[in-house]
Amino acid sequence: MIEIKKQKEPAKLVAHKKKKYATYTNMPMDVHQAVLESLMREQGFICAYCMRKIPQKGKEPAVTIEHIEAQSSTDIRAALDYRNMLAVCNGNRGNAENAMTCDARRKNVPLTVNPLKPSTLLGIQYKPDGMIFSTDENVNRDLTVTLNLNCNDFGLVDCRRDALQKMLAVLKEKHSSGDIKLYCAKLLKTYKEESTKTPYVGILIYWLEKHC
Repeated sequence: MIEIKKQKEPAKLVAHKKKKYATYTNMPMDVHQAVLESLMREQGFICAYCMRKIPQKGKEPAVTIEHIEAQSSTDIRAALDYRNMLAVCNGNRGNAENAMTCDARRKNVPLTVNPLKPSTLLGIQYKPDGMIFSTDENVNRDLTVTLNLNCNDFGLVDCRRDALQKMLAVLKEKHSSGDIKLYCAKLLKTYKEESTKTPYVGILIYWLEKHC
C-alpha cells in the first residue's frame, strides 16, 4: 500500500452533487464512470489496497469505487465526497470469505489504515517472501485480517514476492556494471513518480528505501 494524493474531483461529480436530492446511489452511469476513471488515474491504475493492476481483465466488476468511511456509517454528503473515494480491485468477490481481499473482504468494517493519510502507512513493512505487515497493531489487523492482504488463494503474496525478485535480478546485473547506489536512487524516484504504477510497487519502494 502506498500514499495516494487526491486530485481535483471530476466536473461531472460536481454537477451531480448540485442537483436536488442527489445521492451516491442515484448517480448516473456516466458520472460513476467519470469518477472511476479519475480515481484510477490518480492511483496509477493499481488497487488502493493490494496494488493489483486495475481495471482487472476477466473480472466482474473489473474495478469498483470504495468508500474509506463506509456508506453505512456516513450521511449522504459524505457518500458523495470525492475525498472519501478510492478505486479498488474485484477482491476475488464471490469466493469464500477467507479467499476475498480488499473491500470485498472488508465490507463495512472501520479501518485505521488509510492510503490518503501517510502517517497510517509509516509502519508498513514487507518480508522477502511477499508478506505484508505493520508495526502498528491496529494497522496490522487492517492489513492481515480486515483486508486480507496476505491471502494467497489467488497468488497475492506470490505476486509481491515475484515483483521484488524481478527487481532484485535487475539490480544484480547493474551491480557489476556501474554505481548501484546511483541506479537505486534513480529507480526509487521512478517508482514514486510514474503515472502508471508498477503493480505491487509498495514492496519495491520499501526495499529500495531500506537498502539503498
